[in-house]
Amino acid sequence: MSMIPNDIPEPKKGLISRPESTLPTPVLSPSNSIGPSPAFSTVLQSPAVSEFELEQEQNPFDKIDDGWRIPECWGHRGASASFPENTKASFVEACKAGADGIETDIHITADNQLVLFHDPELHRTTDGQGLIHKLPWKGVLEHVRTTKAPHQPIPKFTEVLEILLKPENINVKLNIDCKVENDPAKLFGLIKDVVESYNGWETKLAPRLILGIWHPKFIAPACSILPYLPRYAISMSLSQTRKYFFENCHGFSIMYEVLASSDGAKFRKECQSKGKWICAWTVNEKEEMRQCGRWGIRSVISDKPDVWRRIRKEIESDRAKALKPTLQSYILPFLQTKNYWFQYQRLANEETEYLEREGGTFDIPIPVVSLGIAKPSDSM
Repeated sequence: MSMIPNDIPEPKKGLISRPESTLPTPVLSPSNSIGPSPAFSTVLQSPAVSEFELEQEQNPFDKIDDGWRIPECWGHRGASASFPENTKASFVEACKAGADGIETDIHITADNQLVLFHDPELHRTTDGQGLIHKLPWKGVLEHVRTTKAPHQPIPKFTEVLEILLKPENINVKLNIDCKVENDPAKLFGLIKDVVESYNGWETKLAPRLILGIWHPKFIAPACSILPYLPRYAISMSLSQTRKYFFENCHGFSIMYEVLASSDGAKFRKECQSKGKWICAWTVNEKEEMRQCGRWGIRSVISDKPDVWRRIRKEIESDRAKALKPTLQSYILPFLQTKNYWFQYQRLANEETEYLEREGGTFDIPIPVVSLGIAKPSDSM
């Protein structure tokens, strides 16, 4: 989830195991790129911002009772422990592994295409070079392939939506991590155009999409352009989350180690009392998955949805036994430096420095926005 280079329908009550998907992992052509991608520069106009009539001020999660429920699992960039991150193969594999959702990252190319990729530049995970926003899809990015096998192309936003629209994936959600390098109005305008181009988007897509935002400058544009999508603030800092996002977002996607702290416990109670959802990232260890189950939060984001599925089956079979703390539960956190305050605070400081360098200061005027979710039909 970190940006440093290195729906929502009501949850159904009861614990139900999802059947194995028969969806095959796609076979994609090898790269025909013969070298680093050339750089291009294009000046684009931001699409118009549309107005929507909101429903009465209401938190869409107020109807959820306070009772414990098993968390969902959202595949981090798909099933990125098994396949190259943010690729069609990774998304399909996450669905086959029983993920309740897919978490992915979005950027805009120089020719106004939406692509799913984590970093602003290509070199860490692909055979390409350069910044995505300076490169066109046509003729350049379409030929880039991942360096990790099986070598995959960069997917367009439409491709993940088509995976979600397959009958076997009709309940899978999509958490869209909106990278700070993007212009909010242009990004949300393009997302709106793509989503609303599908027949039946009001019922088939909109209820399953979530906007993940890192910077407060995304709040007002998200509310005005995509008011029918809930907003999740993504953060490593609870103080920032409380100051800039708590009153204007429906949920929070927070680094696991922060949620596991004493302040994290207070934050979890605050969210429960206010009807806010919490998602923890990136949770790959079994004991941490069980801890998320003990917390009863909304969801876990994991590179390993197949591992979570096994944990979930244990919980469904015998919740008390599966979630009973062991000696390892108490000792393990002290054996890993990532759980110490100075470690995750350092990462949070670095993240804030990066976000403000790319997106500007957090201390901007934030207008009062509605937490009501507009009906998709209001946009027609």
